[in-house]
Amino acid sequence: MSTKNRITRRSAFALGGAAMAAAGLAACGGNTGGLTGGGGSDGGGGALSQWYHQYGEEGTQQAANSYAADYTKAKVAVNWVTGDYATKLSTALLSGGGVDVFENNAIAVDQADQGRYVDLTDIVEPVKDQFNEASLGPVSVGDKIWGIPMIVDPQLFYYRKSLFDAAGISVPETWDDLVSAVAELTTDKQKGLFLGNNFDANNWAMVWAAGGSPLNEAKDAVAYNTPGYAEGLGAVQKMKKDGNLLTGAPSDWTDPAAFSSGLAAITWGGCWELPALEKEHDDIGVFPHPAVGSDGKQVAFMGGWNAQVAGNSENIDAAKEFVKWLWIDQTEHQTDWSLSYGFHIPPVTATADQAEALKSGNGLEIATMAKEMGVTGTPEWTGAMDTPRADAVSNILKNGADPAEELAKAEKASNEAIAK
Repeated sequence: MSTKNRITRRSAFALGGAAMAAAGLAACGGNTGGLTGGGGSDGGGGALSQWYHQYGEEGTQQAANSYAADYTKAKVAVNWVTGDYATKLSTALLSGGGVDVFENNAIAVDQADQGRYVDLTDIVEPVKDQFNEASLGPVSVGDKIWGIPMIVDPQLFYYRKSLFDAAGISVPETWDDLVSAVAELTTDKQKGLFLGNNFDANNWAMVWAAGGSPLNEAKDAVAYNTPGYAEGLGAVQKMKKDGNLLTGAPSDWTDPAAFSSGLAAITWGGCWELPALEKEHDDIGVFPHPAVGSDGKQVAFMGGWNAQVAGNSENIDAAKEFVKWLWIDQTEHQTDWSLSYGFHIPPVTATADQAEALKSGNGLEIATMAKEMGVTGTPEWTGAMDTPRADAVSNILKNGADPAEELAKAEKASNEAIAK
């Protein structure tokens, strides 16, 4: 199984907010369309149709089928959707195309308002405290919960411990610490840091690390434009100018190849990369996104997948009972899904605590980050709100524009999008 295939399903986790879900979902699928696995809603009495997008990790389809077969209260037919999952799912939710239970990596507020999802508050609320708090953010709108988290995938920094030890460098806790370490670790054979070929792999996580958030508490204005965000992006500009950032790598940051091959001493990456990196090197370490600016904090940005029930299902009660059984009650299946076909964190805290792979080493470090420092996007965040911010970041990092000026203009445009 190639590294490229193994990480395909995780590409969406670099994105934040429901508005970017469609692009991420499309990227996660295969190259051709169609459904495999058969089955579907039979008009109200029998089989449940459960949709998954095409996962890259070997064994995932077989595992999904085995979970369905273990369920005794209804026949569950797994549809393994290849190609453009986001478009196919949207069509099915609108037209009633034979889907009862489905997975989604971000909910859309408008689709919830239109009744395309079933409100799952009644089955999640009683066990809400058992879930990683951040994992519920992307599926919660107001006091309603529209999905059950299946896995969470923290993003973080990887580093080579031997290189740090040789240079006498401590693990960075602030962005200034990281900038200094990057300069020290840059040599004629390697760069100090890889932030992706566009230098922006961590720019979404930096919103929180700089003391901000996508939206304010009232969710009527953006809150990403902080002094720390401008300071952090300015520091990336300087690292780029100083020649300390890797660029032009054969593959981007979601693939561990550039870091694994020694092109950089530190890289931004996803937890799904851990097995491949530890297989190549015995000195891999991890640390969360350092605090940026005086009001910043250390964070681990988390993406994830969630189980939902289709609003147009004719088997809603049975579908709700099944998703509760699988993603709340069946801790053994949850652990298997997260850790047997890659490396991911079970959203139920007790389940994560009991997983052997998360009890020591980097697994424990990542699980602790997810529990104590996890942050996620919010469903209210849309593409129209984010486009000004993303364009500003691009202009700052690619063209050297002034961070404070660009973010101020972006904030105004984002707020205009909210007002509309």
